Amino acid sequence: MPAVVVFDCFDTVVLSRPLPGPEWFTSCLADVLALDARCAGEVVHTVFGAVLAAMADRSALQPSTLGLLEAALRERGERRERADLEEALWHALGGADPEHYALCAPAADAMRRLAAAGHTVRLLSNCYLPGTLMERLLRRLEVPEVYDRALFTADGGPKKPDPRAFRFIGEGAFERRVMVGDSEELDIEPARALGWDTVRVEPGKPDLTELLALWERP
Repeated sequence: MPAVVVFDCFDTVVLSRPLPGPEWFTSCLADVLALDARCAGEVVHTVFGAVLAAMADRSALQPSTLGLLEAALRERGERRERADLEEALWHALGGADPEHYALCAPAADAMRRLAAAGHTVRLLSNCYLPGTLMERLLRRLEVPEVYDRALFTADGGPKKPDPRAFRFIGEGAFERRVMVGDSEELDIEPARALGWDTVRVEPGKPDLTELLALWERP
């Protein structure tokens, strides 16, 4: 029975170190965007304050990280090219550090096996990196390119655990929908409430036996 299987990204498919603090973000913005430290600090406070406030509200739409960054700079009379803003976020969020992120091999193998068996694979991630940078990160880590759709919330819109995010990523004529993730609150509970099958994995070392066994059930 063909199904759609949605994988969470961080701590499921992609392993990562904890994000650094605001001092690091400020330093990266100052260096990459040639800002003075005071201006960079104000921008970081504005951008991440807005994102964190949205994350704390389960039903709030997540604002676009790039949109927030552009607006905060414009308010201070600073304008930068979109490519420069992306590069600043790439550095600030660990993309330039080859040891900050790693591929979870068992999850990658499960993605390949499910796609080969005729199931649809998708990604759903609450994130701070815009979609273009998420795709850059996934390519660098060699995440299998077997997914046909991804929802990266840093582009703006609904986020987990909002049902709207799950309905969007689960669109299609599927008889079964499955959510695979590490968070009971963000991944498992909201998907189960919509009638999906769910597989919770241990962050960093998922056992996908339960996932692969789903298709043995009636």
